[in-house]
Amino acid sequence: MTIDARRLAALTASRVCHDMAEPLNAIIQGLEFLKESEAAAKNVDAISLMDSGVQKAWAKLDFIRFAMGGSASVEGETALEEARPVVERLFGVMKPSLEWKASGVTLPRTALKVFANVMMIAGECLPRGGVVTVEASQGSDGPEVRAVAIGPRAMLKPPTAAALRGEPPEEGFTVHTVQPALTGLLAQAADIQLLAREAPERIELIMRSKAFKV
Repeated sequence: MTIDARRLAALTASRVCHDMAEPLNAIIQGLEFLKESEAAAKNVDAISLMDSGVQKAWAKLDFIRFAMGGSASVEGETALEEARPVVERLFGVMKPSLEWKASGVTLPRTALKVFANVMMIAGECLPRGGVVTVEASQGSDGPEVRAVAIGPRAMLKPPTAAALRGEPPEEGFTVHTVQPALTGLLAQAADIQLLAREAPERIELIMRSKAFKV
């Protein structure tokens, strides 16, 4: 995939998010009206189910726009904390919980999307729940930002691991491999090394770059 193709994919994601935001916002407003109406007391379970679904949809839409959509500016540096609100919102609707133990980290703006996508993959490594911890340190091979996923049956699927290494999927792209593949491509473009360490009930996804300041 060329850089132009990556840009096209980002703009496509932005367009989808833009087109979905208006109807989703209308649903939210309608749901708020229902909560305040006389029908609310008679349909508590139904309204609760709709509310949960809307919150999940909005959190994922907001995340996709941040992690995969086009960006007005990719120049300069930024704090890792810029990604924290959207990542916390995503984990609010996922099974694993989130712990943030990386403070004062500065990195190129191009790395922020890579980090966000790595966090989504880390969460998906814990299908039965657990904890994903964000860490950062000066490793022996350079500055690192890590997403450490710990929980029962933690697993990094082989096609996902291959995609993070920049290897094309053997059976072609699917809905399960396209996001990890995009993550690998974004990492290559940002000159970031992606590594994975696997142990029982523990997966570490590592971003390494000399441009990180930890």
